Amino acid sequence: MSNILGFEKKKKKKRSRKRRRRRRRGKMDMPEVIPMCYCGAPAKLSMSWSNDNPGRRFFGCNKFGSRFRKPCRFFSWFDPPLTPRSRMVLLGLLKKLRTLEDARKRERRTWFLVLVIVTVLLFSKL
Repeated sequence: MSNILGFEKKKKKKRSRKRRRRRRRGKMDMPEVIPMCYCGAPAKLSMSWSNDNPGRRFFGCNKFGSRFRKPCRFFSWFDPPLTPRSRMVLLGLLKKLRTLEDARKRERRTWFLVLVIVTVLLFSKL
């Protein structure tokens, strides 16, 4: 049945399709079972960005990083170790990304400085 306006039924179908797609993607990304840490809480899935394990996901205590709660020492890798070749490629890409981000920051600062100088020169002549 549709409501008075007649479009409620269509919206529900669209939403359910989107939800199904999200669920399919989510099953690949998330584990079926979330381990419990030593404090009894579900462990948090995080990502390592160290040079030894770039982009590798792991489970750790949910309290880790909190100023007020002391975490337990639970730790477990979720992803398998990277091959040496994939590790080198990933580190190279991360380095290139940082270089491009730094260049973009410098370029934005330069344009801002040019804009300030032009503005000062224009208003000083008035």
